[in-house]
Amino acid sequence: MIDHIRCKNRIGSDINSELIELLKYMRDNPNLDIFPQDCSFEHYSDVRENRKNKTNKYSVVYTSGIGYFASFGGRYFQGGYGRDSKGGRCIYNERLRNAKEQAILLKEIEFDAKSFDSYNPNDFKNALFYLDPPYYNTKEYENKFDYEKFYRWCKELGKNNWVFVSEYYMPSDFKCVWSKERMVLQKSDREKGDVAVEKLFVIGKSSEAKENDSFDIWS
Repeated sequence: MIDHIRCKNRIGSDINSELIELLKYMRDNPNLDIFPQDCSFEHYSDVRENRKNKTNKYSVVYTSGIGYFASFGGRYFQGGYGRDSKGGRCIYNERLRNAKEQAILLKEIEFDAKSFDSYNPNDFKNALFYLDPPYYNTKEYENKFDYEKFYRWCKELGKNNWVFVSEYYMPSDFKCVWSKERMVLQKSDREKGDVAVEKLFVIGKSSEAKENDSFDIWS
């Protein structure tokens, strides 16, 4: 989302340091020259296994790119190799091509490997925060997520800032301002999907936002 925002300062933050290194590389090297045009299942498996070793023969950036571009569902080595049930679609090629198109939009964005609670709500005023946490009650990521702590942090942050949260569910004091159904494919057969309702919630000053407001953006 951050590549669509136009404002003076933009900062993208995620607890996954490997993802942040990949985004930095994309920003500074939009051609993504280090990545091959094709990634076989065998190469994907080799990169995945080497990630577990202290003497990984692949760089952090390369490992991260293969993990995100070639994993099914974008689950970073947790969803298996990305391919459809018939084997005719190359998910890696599609994601690599999309990444190259988006990379040119990442100029001048600062990226930090930090958890949400590394940011003190009292340090910010009149900034816009777009937050995309691990979705509640779905398959967990490698890092456990403290939802109750996140909700409290959002409420405190919303006292002096505009806070938008992309989720399926949020507590009742968060207001849903947008929703859309989408098909989620996470099952191993690559065919059967579940219908999910993507929602955008706001808290605090967010309801006061007006067209043409000027923000700093943190996500």
